[in-house]
Amino acid sequence: MSFKIGVSNEKNCWIHVFWEAKALKKKILTIQFRHESNAFCPRPADMQAYRHNRFFVGDQVFPNMRNVGTELSAYLDVFDLREDMELIPTVALYATPSGPVTRDVYDFVTGQVLDVIRKEGPFAGVLMDVHGAMVAEGHPDCEGDLMELLRQELGPNIPVMASLDLHANITEKMAQYATALIPYNTYPHVDIYDTGKTLAELMEKTLDGECQPVMAYRRIPFLQPLLPDTSQALHPLYELVEQLEKKPGVVRVRFAHGFFPADIAQMGMSVTVVTNGNPALAEELADTLADAIEKRIPYLKADYMDLDSALDIALQEKGPVTLADASDNPGAGGIGDSTHILRRILQRGITGAAIATILDPESVQACIAAGEGNKVELQLGGWSDKKYSGGPLEVTATVKKLTDGKYVLQGPITPGLAVDHGDTAVLDIAGNTVLVTSLSRQPFDLEIFRTHGIDPAKQKILVTKSSIHYRASFGTVSKTMIPLALAGYASPVPETYHYRNWKN
Repeated sequence: MSFKIGVSNEKNCWIHVFWEAKALKKKILTIQFRHESNAFCPRPADMQAYRHNRFFVGDQVFPNMRNVGTELSAYLDVFDLREDMELIPTVALYATPSGPVTRDVYDFVTGQVLDVIRKEGPFAGVLMDVHGAMVAEGHPDCEGDLMELLRQELGPNIPVMASLDLHANITEKMAQYATALIPYNTYPHVDIYDTGKTLAELMEKTLDGECQPVMAYRRIPFLQPLLPDTSQALHPLYELVEQLEKKPGVVRVRFAHGFFPADIAQMGMSVTVVTNGNPALAEELADTLADAIEKRIPYLKADYMDLDSALDIALQEKGPVTLADASDNPGAGGIGDSTHILRRILQRGITGAAIATILDPESVQACIAAGEGNKVELQLGGWSDKKYSGGPLEVTATVKKLTDGKYVLQGPITPGLAVDHGDTAVLDIAGNTVLVTSLSRQPFDLEIFRTHGIDPAKQKILVTKSSIHYRASFGTVSKTMIPLALAGYASPVPETYHYRNWKN
């Protein structure tokens, strides 16, 4: 970049240079607004839910979102190297998956975004870090509505690009208003940062004139059960994606699995193909992948073992066996208070299990009042809905440890990100260790145990409330990992839901 300096005074020269450099910078708006919405969960994602998780606005955003393994972190790393381009923050908001986002949260975010656009513009592009399965009151297609709003303000020509969760319900509106949509490629999501880096580099090349991204989109109205990317049923599709991405001119080929508890009209699997200035190629490859998915539908099934059979296997193994309660997974809209597994462990007289977690703020307060080392009588968990949660368990527990529930993720999913379970009690219940928390979080990282003084490798049984994410971390110590589909708001089986809005 060169500058023409039209004054002779040395001090004024530097002022002029600085002014021109700032004026010539291309500004890219950033938005992180995330939620995976479960229409069947009775707990809404209100303002308090966001403040209990991640709630950064304006100048707070970038200092708090560096080096935490998210897409926004990757955006920062890429554009920190560009003196001629500048990221402009709006918000970084995240709430644990639950019922739909309340209207006041959506209005707050859109208000912040519009305020920055009108004060800081003009903008050369928009980078969005969103989930793709967010539902808000009055906005069932939350991300699509946000992208439409951006177009109304910024016009049809600037690139609007979004990274998405693998479980995005990519809608026609999202595809219409976005220049590029790139979902994760893995489940567990170990490529979150890499997806953000890919998107940021695509924006960089677009603004440099090296790429003219065009996108094709297909929706497959099939509700795929929760399957890891390593599933044999999905293997041919991932092989095909790899082959298609090797073709000249292809930027990214992706398919999203969809999120069926969202219960919106346009749920299901979808395909996005981004090419460099070749719409015909994008359409051709989108058709190829969509056709392959439709042919694989009969094979896209998930099997779940019954609880007693899983416990039998756990007792036979010599190392840790992980039992994953997918239906009470807070990462998919589960409440986190179910007692099904602990109840059966106690009924069978099993010892040596470490359980993460049971959400029960009242029991935590009772433990705090009793103090470490003391016994306490509890009606533990099961408070949300007896049908789904199993109802409360009457137990006598010893309070082993009390903590603030805070730790930093150490596993392959968003390493460095701070997590807060709120006040937490570590209990011994009939020879089993149970973590009781005050805030609902998905315990997919073994650090949940280690930060509370529990060595997961030395346990007979590890119990977690997670669908698939736990595999990335728990798999490093577990001999066997067994997913379970019990009662709960976050059932991993699409057929268990009574849909009101989905149209196949």
